[in-house]
Amino acid sequence: MAAAAGAVAIAGLTASVPTGGTAAAQRHAMADPGGRSPHPSRVAVLALENRSYGQVIGSPNAPYINKLARTNALATNYFALTHPSLPNYIALTGGSMGEIKKNCAHCDTPAGNLLGQLNGAGVSWKAYFEGLTSSSRPGATTSVYNPHYNPFVYYDSVRGNAANRARMVSFTSLRSDLRTGHLPRFSWIAPGVLHDGHNASLRQADSYVSRLVPQVLRSLGPKGVLYLTWDEGAHSDVAGVNGSKGGGQVALIAAGGAARHGVTTAVPADHYALLRTIEAGFRLPALGNASSTSVPLLSGLLQPGR
Repeated sequence: MAAAAGAVAIAGLTASVPTGGTAAAQRHAMADPGGRSPHPSRVAVLALENRSYGQVIGSPNAPYINKLARTNALATNYFALTHPSLPNYIALTGGSMGEIKKNCAHCDTPAGNLLGQLNGAGVSWKAYFEGLTSSSRPGATTSVYNPHYNPFVYYDSVRGNAANRARMVSFTSLRSDLRTGHLPRFSWIAPGVLHDGHNASLRQADSYVSRLVPQVLRSLGPKGVLYLTWDEGAHSDVAGVNGSKGGGQVALIAAGGAARHGVTTAVPADHYALLRTIEAGFRLPALGNASSTSVPLLSGLLQPGR
């Protein structure tokens, strides 16, 4: 796929950590054992739906997203892990798909996850879902909300804890937090199906993102970063990292004050790399498959020293 016009390619950084051994040993393998990765003050992930890289980058139907990619940092060799949506979200937030291999209404997982790590490190977080119907179970599917795009209600340790449930909130809370400039140190932001591209056109998703992202970037501040990506590519796209079978090539954009500007990185990566990069930014251990020596840190997307 062609990179965004005017971008300058740069190398990414890779850190090695031990693999194998006991689960406890892997939990304590730092995401960035060399301490080289930048540390943004605030991080947000904005998740969109079901578009392959070539459907988005260079498309006249996504003018705002393409401008964001050109003026910030774009990963041009980034892949989802599988189809359909939910296993990708579980992997991105937990380091493994575990027993969740498909979209499901009544499944759950006892696995560790990023939110548990943030709690342990005293890092503030919220997960914002447009049209959220429940924070204690997957909840009902509506014309706006699909629980398959909310990984956190599938984690026993998240939905089983009242304090955690209180931080899974609707876009009413997002609008309030953006208005007051009080985003937490980590935010997960998931528009509803009419705005994330799943049940609407790319142009409609782009228009929505063009209104939302500037507000998010302002609230993240001059040392924050927004990661904008897609859960999976088109259903016919089964490309994976390094020629493997996967969930399709998707775009990953890092934007904001902590992101590099006007660059691309072609380091082969997937959702585990994004998880590891987020963990490294908060000085956390790498979960599950994110700790593999084959999983790079995407430091090339970020300003050094932030």
